[in-house]
Amino acid sequence: MKCHTRQSYRERKVSLARQISLGTAAILVVAMLLGLQFIWRYTMSVLSERDKDAAFKELRNAQEQIALVYDSVCSNINLLLYDRDAIAIASESNVHVTREYLSHVRNIHTLLTGMEQDNQYIDSLFLYINDNAFISTVVTNSVPFDARTIPILQSDFYQEICDSVYQIRITTGHEINEFHGYLDPSAKNLPLITIGCASGSTYQNLQKRAVMINLNAKMLDSLLRSCFGEDSCVYLLNENLSILQATHTVDGAGLDLSPLANGNNTTGQFPASLHGSTGQAVYMRNENNGFTIVKYISDNENRQDATALEIIFFVVFILCGAIALVFMRYWIYRCLKPLDALCQKMSELESGRLGVQIDLALRNELGNVIQHFNLMSQALAKMDEENREAEKALHVQEILALRAQINPHFIFNVLNTFKWMALSYKADDLEECIAALAEILLPVFREDIGPIPLRKEIHYLKRYLLILSHQFGSQVRLDISLDPTLESVPLPPLTLQPIVENCVRHGYVPDGPALAIRITALAEDDTLTISIADNGCGMDGETLLQVQLSLELGENSGSDGRHIGLANVHRRLTLNYGPQYGLRIQSTPGTGTTVEIRLPIPNPANSGTP
Repeated sequence: MKCHTRQSYRERKVSLARQISLGTAAILVVAMLLGLQFIWRYTMSVLSERDKDAAFKELRNAQEQIALVYDSVCSNINLLLYDRDAIAIASESNVHVTREYLSHVRNIHTLLTGMEQDNQYIDSLFLYINDNAFISTVVTNSVPFDARTIPILQSDFYQEICDSVYQIRITTGHEINEFHGYLDPSAKNLPLITIGCASGSTYQNLQKRAVMINLNAKMLDSLLRSCFGEDSCVYLLNENLSILQATHTVDGAGLDLSPLANGNNTTGQFPASLHGSTGQAVYMRNENNGFTIVKYISDNENRQDATALEIIFFVVFILCGAIALVFMRYWIYRCLKPLDALCQKMSELESGRLGVQIDLALRNELGNVIQHFNLMSQALAKMDEENREAEKALHVQEILALRAQINPHFIFNVLNTFKWMALSYKADDLEECIAALAEILLPVFREDIGPIPLRKEIHYLKRYLLILSHQFGSQVRLDISLDPTLESVPLPPLTLQPIVENCVRHGYVPDGPALAIRITALAEDDTLTISIADNGCGMDGETLLQVQLSLELGENSGSDGRHIGLANVHRRLTLNYGPQYGLRIQSTPGTGTTVEIRLPIPNPANSGTP
């Protein structure tokens, strides 16, 4: 049976180790999946924030560069609109090709050419005066023309800049051949970015000057690429959010810029997608010139970085998890080894081997369990030994009780026989002692031995003193001083007599002074304290300590049974009334001994006077 139990426990131990290992592995897998998801999201968030911060720096730099180009173009527009030669030509109602007229034209043409050469972002310049004079860096002379034959003069853009007095506007999509009818249509056909502005009075007095400057798209593209990189996707928008320049071909699958129309913030970002890839678009708007630059940031590169970090995390986690599982398996079997020893000792304990011990000193919870098991095993062994000793003592007491079983009526009959014999032989002292002894033994032999009033106990004590007077004469005196209101307090019978007897037995000195025993009582709250003091020889410190210890343990002091009366009285009082009541002993060698009896005073409402 033991072998089967042992084998069964080993099987359970292996199963427990397997269950703990599988549970830990499952927890590691869940932790790994959660960790991968967290690392992915956290990495993408950090990288996106990094890209956004870097993009805002690039946008700010690009806006500064665009602002410089825009300010330089605006300066050129101001110079042309308020040039005195242009004003002189505009002041004439008709075109008169005179020497003075040609001089004005050459001066304006020289100014236009210088502007184009000084500013690398200017592709071409056009100056229209009163819709009948035309000066440009593309056409070298000025000739009268019919405004109806020039496409740009029929456009909405031209109408807008003429209707608004000195308000710079920007447009895109026009080609170079639209600015004059004599230009070669095949010369340049790329879309242009045109900045235009008009100044002057109304059409009637023909005081109108309109300037249109076409920007070099390649130079703007180079500017954007130098600010953002060759592979960046960047849009340059005007105040109407029309695309002026883009670093990549704009087609139907281009960036959706509609979120820009829903907000008025100068900077911001919004989710975007381009050619099937997702990412984010960051933008910055310049409130002075109305230009908005948008940069698209794809998540592809960030995904690659996050995936690479996930792979590194996965490999490291797997290695750490494998090492953790190996150490965990070792730790499990190390922890289960004490349990194996504990199970074995418990089997021995079940078989009857009390007191078995486990010789393992562990400083953990298992160590506490093993320590408590050892204590329990020792306690069981001690309890078993005490039970055996108690059985032996009980057997002896049973024998003594059998020997002491004498019928109380037989004892009274014998005492009466002694009493009549004393009367017959006229031994009055003997008759008096026998009568006193019979009266003292009367409450002991009653079937219902209950508390008696203090006055009866004092009566029995006086009868006992009568017996002592025949032995010691006047060498033993008893002084009793009690409050009459305390005489009805109940107490167990023969409580005072054993203490007085103990005073006589140990305090009386033959051929010495008379032994005086004084009995007083004091009521305090609901407690009665009866003091029995003598002037005998007293006890030394060692003997007093032994007696006090015997009262606490409820045992006789000494192997010879000395002070057995004190221990019996104290035990009866604590059993009847509780551990807070009983005897207290104080003694001084050569001075005497004092014994205090503490009793509860019953409530008169709950009990009557005996």
